[in-house]
Amino acid sequence: MRITILCIAMAAIIGRAQAPASKSIRPSDSHRVRTSAAGLLGWKAAIPANAVRNLTFMEAAARADSLGLAFIEGFSDQKVSAEIPKNLDYRLSTAEAAAVKNRLAELKLKMPAYRVASLGPDENGRKTFEFARSLGVETIVADPEPASLAAIDQLANEFAINVAMDGRNPKRLAATLAAIRQGSGVRIGASIDLGVWAKQGVKPADGLGLLKDRLLVVNLDSGAASEAGALLEMARLMPPPQEEPDKCANCSRKTGTVKTVVMTLEANAAAVDRFEKAIRPAMGYRINEDAKLIPITSVAHVPPEDRLKIEAALPKQAIVKPKKPRKLLVVDLCPVGGYYHATIANANLAIELMAKSTGAYQAVFSNDLNNLKYPKVKEYDAVFLNSVVGEVFPDPDVLNGMLRFVREGGGVAGLHGATYASEDLAEFGEMMGAEDGPHHVEPAVLQVEDPRSPLTKSLIDSNLTKALGGREFAWTDEFYHFLPEGSYSRDKLHILLTIDTAKSDMSQWHVRPDNDYGISWIKSYGTGRVFNCAIGHTPALLETPETAQFILAAIQFVLGDLDADTTPSARLTKK
Repeated sequence: MRITILCIAMAAIIGRAQAPASKSIRPSDSHRVRTSAAGLLGWKAAIPANAVRNLTFMEAAARADSLGLAFIEGFSDQKVSAEIPKNLDYRLSTAEAAAVKNRLAELKLKMPAYRVASLGPDENGRKTFEFARSLGVETIVADPEPASLAAIDQLANEFAINVAMDGRNPKRLAATLAAIRQGSGVRIGASIDLGVWAKQGVKPADGLGLLKDRLLVVNLDSGAASEAGALLEMARLMPPPQEEPDKCANCSRKTGTVKTVVMTLEANAAAVDRFEKAIRPAMGYRINEDAKLIPITSVAHVPPEDRLKIEAALPKQAIVKPKKPRKLLVVDLCPVGGYYHATIANANLAIELMAKSTGAYQAVFSNDLNNLKYPKVKEYDAVFLNSVVGEVFPDPDVLNGMLRFVREGGGVAGLHGATYASEDLAEFGEMMGAEDGPHHVEPAVLQVEDPRSPLTKSLIDSNLTKALGGREFAWTDEFYHFLPEGSYSRDKLHILLTIDTAKSDMSQWHVRPDNDYGISWIKSYGTGRVFNCAIGHTPALLETPETAQFILAAIQFVLGDLDADTTPSARLTKK
């Protein structure tokens, strides 16, 4: 028994020792459109591993990572590496296949598509499926005989791997479309080349209309990457996300899954950049359609005990008298791939009740992104982003409308997860003042950095802060430790609250050499006003009178009624 336990322990140690350290050089996958599209649309941008002549698979994998891509398409007739001069197929030994998997893991790459020279319902076909499954392949691209499709479909279902009939060959294109129309198994689809379609006179709308959800792989390396219209047509024809039971313990909304389509690009930066520009309208269409299905979070989701605490804590009068009737648009959209916070409902309730009790503003709750397009957004005085997370602003008209609105004198407030919206769009992070950072719920001591600001007045020398001298207070929340390579900077932000690192346990966080962990700030953006508060993961923010009044002051600031100094903190320090 002791020997068995020792062997298990040693195996675990060996497993940890063999786990490859990341050697990827690309940014976080949520930070670039080329990779973030996979979460929203299911479109996985990849380069074919044989796209560059004479490269081995391992070398092509490094090329994919250097282009900022998270996916690669494998080929069964390509050599693995100089050290493993064998084809990438089921004939590799266990150790050789493990070397391929380790290299993919090192680069944080996945191989969703695998193109094979032949595929049949024989023993070699079964071995191909087994090999593909071991590498995490989702779709095998092949050119099987139509008569073998029924048997191949059985293998596809057994191994839970799709089969894309290769439609790049013009002679096989008609057969591919015919097989799809005849209703072959649900795991049988097509791999197409939009450039070949163009040469054959097949209009994308017509071909895509026939394939619909059977489209599995699209080759865009014939100049089609610039054809935004074709990608938009794909988004229109593909089914919306399918809801599935939520797996997040802190969420109260169902999430969805999207069907994977692998999009192969030329292996150069220009082609990848074209893809990013071409895909934006398609991403915008998808999120606009999804938003119609994602209603504002009902305040009925607030637990009764939380409601009582919120009602008791909220201020009953405005901080200042409004200069005119104000309208606040509240958005809490968290699309597929975005973490949904249960406390969104708590904030919606607090915003609604403060509007009624103080008369400081009228709250309009809507996830209709058309409200953010210009000039529709001008109907509001400010926008409140209530923990929006995920691909919220890919539609250029939506993002540009909101940016222009704030730049020309409007206001925007972000609560907790708001900086995690559209991290791939630098303009949004620049406006809000930050993007992402490591985090978990933890205790810390927060310092009121600007005690003279009208936004922090409720916190100074209050019941909340008096135990720590009137300017600091102990708080437990999910604090974002914003990364130094992001937009967060004292040269741009007027910091209101920060973590007192001398009095907080920072042993897990060493992400900023300057040791600067601002939690809430204001800033000017053009002639407009921005407020961001990174706490609010837990219910306490709006159940505590001092911090609830802090949020009301912030709302009146972005609405344009409460004047506050937005001079960047770095310049204040120099004075």
